[in-house]
Amino acid sequence: MDKKRIAFLGIWSEVRYPFLGAMPRINGMVRTSGTRLVDALELSHEVDNRGNMIHGEAPARIFEFDRARSCFVSSRALIVEDHWSPEQIAEELNKRFDLVVFSAANTIRPNFAPGAFADILRALRCDFVALGMGMQNALPDSIEGMHPNLLDLLDVCNKKALLFGVRGLETERWLKAVGYDHAVALGCPSLFVYPQNILRMRAPEPQRVRRAVTAGYIHGRVDRSLALIKLFQGFEESHYVMQEELVVLRHLGLLSDEQEIYNDATAEVTRNVIEPVLEQIQRRQLPFASYRWFQDTSAWRAFVSQFDFFLGDRLHGGVVALQAGIPSIMMVDDLRVSEIADFFAIPKLSLQAAEDVPLREIVATLLSESSLRNMQETYAERLSAFEAAFLKLNIPLAVGTGTLAPMTAVSAARRQLPPPSVSRRLKDWLAEAVR
Repeated sequence: MDKKRIAFLGIWSEVRYPFLGAMPRINGMVRTSGTRLVDALELSHEVDNRGNMIHGEAPARIFEFDRARSCFVSSRALIVEDHWSPEQIAEELNKRFDLVVFSAANTIRPNFAPGAFADILRALRCDFVALGMGMQNALPDSIEGMHPNLLDLLDVCNKKALLFGVRGLETERWLKAVGYDHAVALGCPSLFVYPQNILRMRAPEPQRVRRAVTAGYIHGRVDRSLALIKLFQGFEESHYVMQEELVVLRHLGLLSDEQEIYNDATAEVTRNVIEPVLEQIQRRQLPFASYRWFQDTSAWRAFVSQFDFFLGDRLHGGVVALQAGIPSIMMVDDLRVSEIADFFAIPKLSLQAAEDVPLREIVATLLSESSLRNMQETYAERLSAFEAAFLKLNIPLAVGTGTLAPMTAVSAARRQLPPPSVSRRLKDWLAEAVR
């Protein structure tokens, strides 16, 4: 069977210039390697929050398809800079691709307008699937206060998508309560990119952990930032990964474009420049050994893989750690993070506990062997359901359950037994992985 040609639409996954000409087989231009703030933020408008890189790349990492004839599509560049209409975009997608994967995130919130995506998807003749959509905070069972463009997008996804996959059970419940009955909770696609690393993850020894990585909202002096700072005071070594702080600090006038602040090779933000600004905001010393701003997902994962654990207040900061096989604790202060943590049984920490419980005690409790085993078993079930949903659509996963337990399948064949079920195979693989 020929592999599908897929266009990935929605969240842009690269810090790279989209090519605006008409030549085929063109890849967008990379950024400069400059050291000023303006260089570090050169393409921040393309991905906004750094977590969008992790979210945006995920579908393209996990599906099996014709990669040479597939691509990411920047609707923003086509509409804003090339002045295409949504109908023109849809027609080009119809001509060149077999499937469109529409990726979204915190789309369901009052007064949020998602742009032209509904018009593009409605005009498609090729198939499309929707993935990752979720609520920022809990909502009443009503569409009152929702932007008409958002309701239009939800309607198109509900009526026309081959699969309307949403982030978690609360989002699914709300959508069905207000009439969008085809929504199904599949989880955030970014958590399915490296399943082998999550299923092989081991619990750390609380008294031996020395190095931690974190992320949060320290560009503002709020309860959640103060709790995170307090948590790491006195800990041996902790490093902070930024997701939107540099953009916000520039907007506030606390950093200027010409400041020498960034090492593009290491993703390190110059500590003696950024830390005084942050300490002025927080009115206290900060406990972090370094500050990072990643422009590349692989570099982010490689950096995080050095640490004993992640504990932080950023969803995709924790997801990156899990992708790299690092045990993670999610601080929760909104439905967005809580919904994902609950869906996958990822250890989570309330703001109150973060303020009152010592860090090593938190690690001992939330990252215990039993806690991680519960998460891994839940994760295996979610992975199995995610794969099954796409196999029904003849869209195989490049990292599906069949790639996790070849030894089990081979052993069954040698004994002339039928191959084990997906869920059984995952359980066998997980048992082997943690021995």
